Amino acid sequence: MTISGPRSSSLPSSIRSGSTSTSLNSFSMDILPSAMKTLDTFYKTAPYQAAFMTCGIKASAADFLAQRREATSDETKNEDQVELERNIAFILYGGLYQGMAQYYIYNILFPTWFGNGSDLFTVGTQVLFDLGVVTPFLCLPVAYLVKSAIYGLEPIEGLKKYVNDVQNKGLLLKYYRIWFPAQCLTFGVVPEHLRIVFIAFISFFWLIILSSVSSSEVVTEKDA
Repeated sequence: MTISGPRSSSLPSSIRSGSTSTSLNSFSMDILPSAMKTLDTFYKTAPYQAAFMTCGIKASAADFLAQRREATSDETKNEDQVELERNIAFILYGGLYQGMAQYYIYNILFPTWFGNGSDLFTVGTQVLFDLGVVTPFLCLPVAYLVKSAIYGLEPIEGLKKYVNDVQNKGLLLKYYRIWFPAQCLTFGVVPEHLRIVFIAFISFFWLIILSSVSSSEVVTEKDA
């Protein structure tokens, strides 16, 4: 009587390895759409939590990169030292305003005020209102007020710093160069429940600029 070994061992190694590779590829193809679907559902069913987490983490990372860049160009600063107070300020600003507040403004208030259309007039009206009213009177002042509170400054000092950066450092012009084309896409192309994700992606680069501009002379003001 002949005793044969396990059937799998009689298969050529190329076939066995090919089968394993196919299984891994199949697993990868299955898990990726599932993960994307889970994220999409999360942003639909828990928009405020998702907005806070996305924008808070993004703001912290952007400020961290800005601090490293400043330390590299300034010999008096330690490259490994991170200003935690400053980073916390950007986490709060990113999560509370850029995340939760902007979700309410762009996805609740704007459709009520301007409609849900993607036509040129509706999109243009939303972009102009955002850049002409929301940005200079709410978005940027909030960033400076939060930061002044973290640094123990009076609110008026934060607003003075904001006005100074607008007048002397071209803060609004820098903002408009990035956000005019970005907001055209936000209101004209991006689905409502993914607007904050798209804004978070763009604002990651914007916050690096804002962090550098708004942080100059902050220590001097505190010590004065």
